[in-house]
Amino acid sequence: MAPRPMPPPQVDLENDDNEVHPDEAVDFDSDDELSGDEALPHRTGVHGRTDRYRSALEMLRLEEIAKRIEGAIEVLSEKFSLDVANLVYYMTLLQGEEADTGRIRYARTVFLHSDRFPFMVRKWRRGRDRVHGKGYSTQAARRSLDKWSVENVNVLINREMRELAPVMRAPIKDLTANKLLELNLQDLASTIKLKAPVLWDVLHSASSTPAQLDRNSYKDHTASIVMMASTCCYGCSHKRCRLQQFNSVYFKASGLAAKAHDTTHAYGITMSHSWVYHLVDKLSDDAKRQQREDVAIYPIFLSQDNLNIRFHVYEQRTTNQHHFDSGTAATLFVIPDLNVVWPERKAYQQHRIANVDKFITAVGIQKLELAAAPCLRLHAIHHVLKFLTGTVAFDFDSYEHKHSPIFTRPAPTHQLPIGKAHAVRQYVLDTVHLESASQEGTRQCIDEWMKQLKLDGPEETLRNHPVFQHLLVWIGDQLTTVRVRSIKKDRSEDFNFVQRFDQLVEIFGWFHAQLAEEHSFHKQYYKSMDLFGLRHGFELLKRKGLHSPSVKGPFHHGMQEALWHIAEARFRDLWCVVAKVTKLSDLRSLLPNQLHDLAACIVDNYASTAALQLQKQLPVEEQDDVLMQGILFCRDLLNYIELDDSMKTGDVGRMEDLLPRLLFRFNGGSSSNYAIELLELLQGLQHEWPPELRSFILRYCWLANTTGQEGRFLAFDMLQEHNIRDIKHTFAVHGPFLTWEYIKKISASIPAQRRIKDHVKAEFNHFRRGKSHTTPEWEKDVAGLQESYRVNSTHVYRPGRHTASSPLDYISLGGDHKKLTATICRWKKSQLHRAHMY
Repeated sequence: MAPRPMPPPQVDLENDDNEVHPDEAVDFDSDDELSGDEALPHRTGVHGRTDRYRSALEMLRLEEIAKRIEGAIEVLSEKFSLDVANLVYYMTLLQGEEADTGRIRYARTVFLHSDRFPFMVRKWRRGRDRVHGKGYSTQAARRSLDKWSVENVNVLINREMRELAPVMRAPIKDLTANKLLELNLQDLASTIKLKAPVLWDVLHSASSTPAQLDRNSYKDHTASIVMMASTCCYGCSHKRCRLQQFNSVYFKASGLAAKAHDTTHAYGITMSHSWVYHLVDKLSDDAKRQQREDVAIYPIFLSQDNLNIRFHVYEQRTTNQHHFDSGTAATLFVIPDLNVVWPERKAYQQHRIANVDKFITAVGIQKLELAAAPCLRLHAIHHVLKFLTGTVAFDFDSYEHKHSPIFTRPAPTHQLPIGKAHAVRQYVLDTVHLESASQEGTRQCIDEWMKQLKLDGPEETLRNHPVFQHLLVWIGDQLTTVRVRSIKKDRSEDFNFVQRFDQLVEIFGWFHAQLAEEHSFHKQYYKSMDLFGLRHGFELLKRKGLHSPSVKGPFHHGMQEALWHIAEARFRDLWCVVAKVTKLSDLRSLLPNQLHDLAACIVDNYASTAALQLQKQLPVEEQDDVLMQGILFCRDLLNYIELDDSMKTGDVGRMEDLLPRLLFRFNGGSSSNYAIELLELLQGLQHEWPPELRSFILRYCWLANTTGQEGRFLAFDMLQEHNIRDIKHTFAVHGPFLTWEYIKKISASIPAQRRIKDHVKAEFNHFRRGKSHTTPEWEKDVAGLQESYRVNSTHVYRPGRHTASSPLDYISLGGDHKKLTATICRWKKSQLHRAHMY
């Protein structure tokens, strides 16, 4: 007599489901339904009698119970030729057969549904080993029950694996970056627990001991269990690869070597290395599809910059040598808001025609500076206060009046919004092997970007496209803007508005402007040691690589950090000088308004043009060259800090307020290229751009925020530099397989790879490792520099203290009415062609 068979579950062979376990063809779980007086009794019936028997037996001693059991066994053996094993076996075998009577079913049901049945099974399995009286060794039912348990668990897990198949299945044809980013570790773990509870319990039990579970307060095995379950699913079918796809992209984006990728594939953690290349292609295609959809409906603008790559070879030949090569990368930025006012091309042309004879003047620029000065002074005072409250000695957290509104940042002039909804959306265009240093190279690059965006073709087909009905802002460095401006000038007489590039509005990026300001600082203040300028600071701070300005490598980061540390040290020393204290902790006894008055005194008397003029008005024999240079340096440092802070916080209004001072610096420091760029920008803001274009550029084209978080703004050309870094290093292939074709192929997938890396870090809480390197402690450096200023009385008036040479005041020279007017006149001569462009 065999158990009643049941039809096997349907197997989806097309989707590569694993085979049905042999034991799954037998229904071990179904119970025969009992009806009438044979139905399963309630506790008060059958189990009630069992409870009465149990109560009676519990009144007896174990010896008396043992005698009754022996008597029952003897009756079974002598009268019915049955032992306990055969009795239980045949009671089980008769289940579902015709000979199965109601009384047998009744007894079997009571036995199997007894609340003590689990205890009995555990007791059978855990029974104490002993040696039989005849010398046979017994192990209770451990082996039998273990074997049965393994078989039963195999059946259950096999069923659960089929339940997990739809969850883990991830066809590559449906793969997109958004699909990958939908993966949530906790949600996936919850699904596995729900659909495969036995598998989860087995893996969880194998991953930790009970003692570890009680002891560990931090360690969580969820991620490892999810990975093990996913590996099991991947072993059943290569199409159940949801987590393997995700891991493959993450490891590829993290720079995992090909050999290591093959190893992780052998472990079942990732897909194969060749599959990863198909994935990158798929992500690039998906990015380009989304890009075309966005270009058709949303406002856009672009940024481009050149990149230089060193190509290495491992077998040198006359035609196969190490070499540097140049290309150009571009990024498309999309504003996903249909309510944005996108400036129209025709309205822009009409506004320029109406204002073609209006130019900015020296008087107008000086008025802008006078109007912005009060606001900039408030922010300067705030920075001076921050230099004090940010010190360890002052210990602002324990300061009694730390909640005073005096320490609150002044209201921004024009603050950009924050939040995830305002994070920039970008698409990296295919990198091309075209140099953009020349005018012809820039024109070829523009044509290439238009071709990639499907914006090339005859004028008739493009006339009604939104991009050509509106303006396309083009962001780059100073050289790029000059080249674009020259192309438009040369083509101003063409009849075709597409060939004239009428839709382009070129502006420089603020990162390159800040870099030019740093070069100007280096030129102005890198003097001898006795002037306590940049060279003095670099030597004490032991900063290497800053003795000659550069646009490559870490110069910007090193220079920026050095300027902040020098400013920190100088203004700490000024706090001690003005307040007449020996250490900053003595200032904790002052009230907030008193600290504010001291900060205002520092700004007005030790970091302003007015204070510098007062020193210059003294007789020569009473002048102090070191103090004058200190006043000049502190004033310019505050201007640099203002620009850097406004860029990081997203206050574009303050950036606009600083334009006259930047122009004065570049004009006075013979930085003619950026002086012209500042004039072009001021001309656009004041006269040439209609209000909607002015608002559009200020709101969307100066600063980007990739996360939407407060204080995380950066210039668009800096964001372009980040993309170039990713193209050249982070997501690139190194070695003989690095070609321009491959670089072009992967470029569009870079934002997706970057988002996946960030998603993994968020999912697994990689809080111990940030995106940037660890910042070493700088307090000791600043304290040493401050001590040098104190010992040398750098900010204390010493009449007759002269030096061999003093730095020029670039801002005063550049803001001189005569010099500024001459610069504007030279610039205006190059603008005369604009009167004939329309």
